[in-house]
Amino acid sequence: MTDIFISYARDDDVPPPDRPDRKGFVTFLDENIRYEFRDLGPERPVVWRDIRRISPGDQFTPELEDALKNASLLVVVLSKNWLASEWCKRELDTFAKTHPQEGLRDRIILVNKRFIDFAERPQLLQGQVGFNFFSRNNDPQDFSGDHEYFERGEAVDTRYWDQIKLLAAHLLKRSPPPPVEPRYPPTGRTIYVAKPASDMRAQYDRIVSELVGKGHTVVPAPAQDIPLTSAVADIDAALQEAEISIHLLGERAGEAPEDQLPMVKLQLARAAVKAAGDASAKFHRLVWAPGAWTTPAAANEAARDIARHPVEVLARFDKQLPADKIEGDTLSKFVDFVNQHLIAIAPVRPIEAVLEKGGEIRLYLHHCEADSDYALNLAQALQQRKLETLLPAFDGPDSEIKSFNGKQLAECDAVVLCWASASEVWVRAEASGLRDWHQLGRKQQFSYRAVVAAPPPGTRKKASKFLFPRGDIDFVVDLSATSTPTADLLDQLVPAMRPAP
Repeated sequence: MTDIFISYARDDDVPPPDRPDRKGFVTFLDENIRYEFRDLGPERPVVWRDIRRISPGDQFTPELEDALKNASLLVVVLSKNWLASEWCKRELDTFAKTHPQEGLRDRIILVNKRFIDFAERPQLLQGQVGFNFFSRNNDPQDFSGDHEYFERGEAVDTRYWDQIKLLAAHLLKRSPPPPVEPRYPPTGRTIYVAKPASDMRAQYDRIVSELVGKGHTVVPAPAQDIPLTSAVADIDAALQEAEISIHLLGERAGEAPEDQLPMVKLQLARAAVKAAGDASAKFHRLVWAPGAWTTPAAANEAARDIARHPVEVLARFDKQLPADKIEGDTLSKFVDFVNQHLIAIAPVRPIEAVLEKGGEIRLYLHHCEADSDYALNLAQALQQRKLETLLPAFDGPDSEIKSFNGKQLAECDAVVLCWASASEVWVRAEASGLRDWHQLGRKQQFSYRAVVAAPPPGTRKKASKFLFPRGDIDFVVDLSATSTPTADLLDQLVPAMRPAP
């Protein structure tokens, strides 16, 4: 995968004839950009530069064409030699034709070796400022010409290094983040993250990184653009796999396929079609339209902060649906919201695969010390159903008790909270702590989280199914009117016998 493609004329990379040991302008530039990347951290963009000697009769190789198609950024080393090269112009044309037109200019970065009048440049490069490696000589009586920062194979002005640092920092900021390695095993869940307009690209990368890191699958493929020629079919196919869709709304609507809505609006519309046709009524859209928005600075004006109402922003792109979740806070808070929302709607993890392989199901009976007798009776009854039960420890130093019980929670397959003489506050607080399994040091979500309401009976226990949010507890077994738990009353806690949710 290429992040940055350097387009240059070979005549701009020739060392001086009297010092063949020195490097040409482009090679020196390339090596120092890579050096700055190393100095800025381990996440380094992949730079591609064709170093072959090309004759007029040579053809574009598949390698060269693939590098241009896959590159996120095109660095043009602009000079008279570049303008005179048909090969360089073809590189620019290939890059332009294989990338979305919306935001295309932002993907092209100019390295100005010498001054080139705007009128002489190709249309796509007009208006681009870039990074100057020279200073203009505006004295009409001085015929020495512009002052170049690099001459005869070496940097001759300290401003060269200033420009290198600025260029490298800009490229690093604009390059896509490196592929994310999941921090957890695959969850089996697929999330549609809509391709954004160019003004939301960095935020999109952050959302994708978070989801992939949690073990979720993101569609459409983050590293690829949706082809304009088959946009509707590709969007619908990806939505078909997903349980929800996420949409990031800035001010731009993206590029429009032929005879279709712009891409941001089109994906919202197709997700609405999916929601309308979902018989389970589970599919819905999460929309982030940040209320605080900074408009990009124009060439002749400063950046401008504006306030937006998230619902009104959505109305500019698509009609609001009853099931939509719309957020307008900061990106960090939206990421937290997405994580918590996915936990809240997570399906019960299938445990039948463990049973089919002959594995033992480890059920952690979490209880307070006062309910130890009931928990032991419960463990005895569950063992008749061939479940391995784990019990918390209460005797020992506090730090060791906390470590031991934390390990039980991290390694069990399912957890049951025993609510006998324990207070309602205790059981509800412990249930809340089960919401985010990542925070418990687990490698995957619980098969289920349950509460067994035990004697003594009470009005609150009878209504216990209303006390626990779906994100905390999957189901409640009310045995509060039964003095002793028996195996036949506990089938809901036995994965092989529990009905599908």
